[in-house]
Amino acid sequence: MELDQDYPPLSALNDYLFCPRRCALHRLEGVWIENMHTTGGSLDHRRVHQARDAEEGGSRTVRGLRLVSHSLRVVGVADMVEFHRADEESPETPYLVEYKRGKRRRWDNNEVQLCAQAICLEEMLGVTIPRGAIYHVKSKRRCEVEFDSILREQTAKTATRLHELLATSTTPPPILHRKCVQCSLHDICLPELIAAPKSYERAAATLFQIHED
Repeated sequence: MELDQDYPPLSALNDYLFCPRRCALHRLEGVWIENMHTTGGSLDHRRVHQARDAEEGGSRTVRGLRLVSHSLRVVGVADMVEFHRADEESPETPYLVEYKRGKRRRWDNNEVQLCAQAICLEEMLGVTIPRGAIYHVKSKRRCEVEFDSILREQTAKTATRLHELLATSTTPPPILHRKCVQCSLHDICLPELIAAPKSYERAAATLFQIHED
């Protein structure tokens, strides 16, 4: 299947909702720095994808399934998809499971990323997927996500805003938030300085003081 070059990865939706500036630094400027969170997350995904597919009790599990949505114009890979059957004569119902390293936080945007995966699979298989789950690796707990009309609308709007951002080729200014300290691009973004002009001016004045001889 030949895709347009403007199909960003599904993870960019999560990235955009976490911070449009970070998303632009990643996607437009090609800036990527690893920290303990990004490295740990990459290892978690690798372990999931390398595990074997399985079939048991009328259900089967597929890992590392490639996805595409032409309505959202995104591509990606599902960590794990469980195909459930109510009985032998019933059609399979996909159940997506996305692995995330940390605990659930109120500014997490994993639900949109998972919903986008569901939309991809619905388009690919011609089915309806009512729900999925986010598996938090540290707590080893699943948090079920209902793909209701509100979440689907939010997912579609996020995809639209993501494509608009990428089309502008402009990195937006930072908005200082307490989640900034967790960002791997914190030291490049410098939100405390750029988002606060007076702090920036003081830092610049200190750095570039002119001394008369």
